[in-house]
Amino acid sequence: MAASSSPGLFSAPAPIRSLFNSFPLAVHPAEALPARAPDTTGDDATAALPRLYVFARERDADLGLPSFNPTCLKWQTILRIANVCVRLVPSSNHASPSGALPFLMLPSSASTIAVPLTGEKIARFAQQHAPGAGLDDPSPRIDAYQALIAHQVRPAWLYSLYINPANGPLLDALYLPSSALLRPTQRHTLRTAAMTEILKSTRRTTGGFDADQLFHAAQEAFAALSALLGEAEWFLGTGVGR
Repeated sequence: MAASSSPGLFSAPAPIRSLFNSFPLAVHPAEALPARAPDTTGDDATAALPRLYVFARERDADLGLPSFNPTCLKWQTILRIANVCVRLVPSSNHASPSGALPFLMLPSSASTIAVPLTGEKIARFAQQHAPGAGLDDPSPRIDAYQALIAHQVRPAWLYSLYINPANGPLLDALYLPSSALLRPTQRHTLRTAAMTEILKSTRRTTGGFDADQLFHAAQEAFAALSALLGEAEWFLGTGVGR
């Protein structure tokens, strides 16, 4: 008995097969990000500055004030130490190529395409502009400072802002959209991520955490940092760029 030539249960309909036979599916290589349109706002000097996209209020960004987000503030400070003047642009994680702020856009021209810099690429850019600033200082003291901040100060901050109900209005004002429909979902996402980070930072794999213990650990860390600083004005070096 001859085998049936009718299509199987999971076969595509004949018109669809004919379409893809005529126009086969192909995956093209990724293209470079489009060049940004020239910035026509502000004076020429401001428009020519690199743009650092951060969490910030519009007015604060216009004044060049510190970002309220610790990660954005970190890179803002590094660029300041390297004497790299930037224009702050209020943004959100959704606008970032990496999915997280900050990112740095260098001025583009008709012959060049602006490529966003994130993370360590910002550090390398700052180091190139200030090789003598000690941004890659291998001092073992840095590890001690970072350990205190990452494992004792940051968990208390995460709890205070993202989880403590008393600071719910502040969280809404800083990070959540104005839409009442979107806020509950994003608030839940932020709080879940904060809890995960707290458990990871405090090296807990099961169970919860105690808020009083988090605050006590942060107080001990600040006391240790104060002792390490002593009478000096700066932890490392003699100051920051102006």
